[in-house]
Amino acid sequence: MPYSVAFTEQAARVRDSLSPDGRDLLERGLAILVTDPRHKLSHSVLGDESTREIALSRNLFIEYVISEGKLVVLVLTVIDLTDVLLEE
Repeated sequence: MPYSVAFTEQAARVRDSLSPDGRDLLERGLAILVTDPRHKLSHSVLGDESTREIALSRNLFIEYVISEGKLVVLVLTVIDLTDVLLEE
């Protein structure tokens, strides 16, 4: 059974500020995580298997906690790579 998704207020503010393309990436990523919250590409935070982080795309990262049938997005980070100090 898929997990339900909830957002902290801080994460919800970032979610609501996303462009339509960014919102689509977020929703597609969460659709995968609600069926597999411990996805092989996710990593535990500080050794706590319930608190995890994952890069949903090259510039969209989330930290979330898995608890009692819910996936709670704690932090949603958008990295803008338009202007960078050093080119690779």
